Amino acid sequence: MDKSERSGAFGHWVLQIGLKYGIYLLFLFIIVVLSITNPSFRTMANVSNVLLQVTTYAVLGIGMTFVIMTGGIDVSIGGIMVCCGSVYTVLSQSGMPDSVSILAMFLAALLVGIVNGVSVAYLGMPAFLATLATQCMCRGMSLVLTGGASYRNLGPSFTFFGKTKLLNIPVQIWVIVLLFLAGYLILHKTVYGRKLIAVGGNLNAARVSGINDKMIICSAYIMMGVISGAAGYLTMSRLGSYYASMGDGIEFMVIAAVVIGGTSMVGGSGSMFGTLVGTLLIGVINNALNLFRVDAEWQNVAKGFIIFLAVLFDALKNHMKQAE
Repeated sequence: MDKSERSGAFGHWVLQIGLKYGIYLLFLFIIVVLSITNPSFRTMANVSNVLLQVTTYAVLGIGMTFVIMTGGIDVSIGGIMVCCGSVYTVLSQSGMPDSVSILAMFLAALLVGIVNGVSVAYLGMPAFLATLATQCMCRGMSLVLTGGASYRNLGPSFTFFGKTKLLNIPVQIWVIVLLFLAGYLILHKTVYGRKLIAVGGNLNAARVSGINDKMIICSAYIMMGVISGAAGYLTMSRLGSYYASMGDGIEFMVIAAVVIGGTSMVGGSGSMFGTLVGTLLIGVINNALNLFRVDAEWQNVAKGFIIFLAVLFDALKNHMKQAE
């Protein structure tokens, strides 16, 4: 091997390492830089604030990892959040018991998840268009139910999850830890998880091996629906209110966090730990923009750039795999 070949091999190796572990190195680098340049960043109050702000992203990221691992996508999650919130709000305002209102909220999330799953897996509809349609329907239904009004003074169940602390740590953070642990075990340690990865990695091979690919794909969207309902519940409990624009545009930042974390848009590869790091990175960047008082317009530019980078990294990884 001559010098140019060795140089090319070394460059290829560096690129592989960068694409595989770059997200973790970038995350640590940003943490160190922000800790040095802005003392407010490293305070416990700010750390707790960042973790609380990413709870919604984190919950949705778990479900989105399952969906993207099948090679699909779900852009209805923000619509499901606000629709479920409106169902709870209307029922609770009419005098229904809190438990009944919350149950109805999650049943609505389950129903939308089933519609998405059946549409994509069994009817063969393109995932993006099918879930975009359900998002529009969900947002429209929320406006029909509430008239676009905001509501405060939610029930006691929301107060508990929004205000209570356990070992001086907000309950919502504990919920995220438990959900990510459950997501990790399901994806990486169960037969279902292996089947889901197989379906996303090579659909034809999965079918030949006897895997019911339609059921696996459908179940991923159903889980995403229920998890979106949970995200809506946690968001309302953290803010103590319901508002008509809840979850607006959140789907794209969640997709970006999952892809940044290493889950391939074409399916078949990824990890829950990567999703967690990707979610935290999004939260840290948002927090940094606020700490440095960046204008809202420029924050939108930064968020768009993050999504662009996520797609770029995923494209580079897929290109390298095909080249090998």
